[in-house]
Amino acid sequence: MSAKQLKAIAMGLAVLLLLWGASELFSRGSDTVTAKFTLPALTQGDVDTIALVKGTDSIVLAKQTSTAWTANGHRAAPDAVGDLFQALHDSVKPELVAEDSSSFGRMGVDSATGRWLRISSAGKPLLRLIVGALGSEYASAYIRRPGESRVYLWRGRLAGLLDRGADEWRDKRIAAVNLDSVQAIEVERGKDRYTLRRRDKAWAIEGGPTTATDSGAVARLLERYRAITAAGFASPKQADSTRTLRPARRAALRGAGGALLVALSFDSTSGAYVVRRTGGTATGGEPAAAYRMNTWDVDGLTPARSTLVATKQEKKK
Repeated sequence: MSAKQLKAIAMGLAVLLLLWGASELFSRGSDTVTAKFTLPALTQGDVDTIALVKGTDSIVLAKQTSTAWTANGHRAAPDAVGDLFQALHDSVKPELVAEDSSSFGRMGVDSATGRWLRISSAGKPLLRLIVGALGSEYASAYIRRPGESRVYLWRGRLAGLLDRGADEWRDKRIAAVNLDSVQAIEVERGKDRYTLRRRDKAWAIEGGPTTATDSGAVARLLERYRAITAAGFASPKQADSTRTLRPARRAALRGAGGALLVALSFDSTSGAYVVRRTGGTATGGEPAAAYRMNTWDVDGLTPARSTLVATKQEKKK
């Protein structure tokens, strides 16, 4: 074979290798192209309604004031809506991963099974997204705009927020008490009933013989009332089953002149308590809400009388 023929063969192979390399680069790149996918620069001030829908389940976040929202008619957690808007702005540029409707089912972005995010103002749509299955990377998910065939990989917290149940969007704060205003704490714990009353700078236990208190134990009790937060909310069954029962425990905090700051009732259920706020002027809480609190948290709010009595060493101080 002549040198000329060898040179021609070598040039042909080089061309084939270049074509093959270009083909491989294109085929791989088609799945990881950084797409021009942008969202409108929305803020809470631009929006009055956010709907999160999956199948027949829906959560509607509705603005009540510039700083207050509701979640399915209940008071929303103070940071809930802000977290959602932060998640919409925190992602890196999405990557185009599919351009055919045949991938919708596999990626969970078909209109029937995907999670819909609808953001509106005065009935006008501002943003529509379908969020699908978790992506191939940590904290990622597949997303698609309704009516489009392109599917993108979205990195960020958005999918995790849309997985929240309705109760997770609600405000779990029951009450926040100004501790300097507390003059008395009344506790009913079965047959154990007592009142802690402030006397100048000290506290005394009334209900039975008036007794000096353990100052550290009283300070810890007061601190628990600074911000009372539930673990969650009672199920409808738990709320109904305890509604007509006499509460297992009660607590009330009073200020100057006996003014009621907050009153709580505690109904025992399996492994927890159903807690209702029954009155008071302290901030927080939602009328008629049935909260769920863990047993150890309720024990902290309604301790046994004996745990507050001063020890011999405390009395000597």
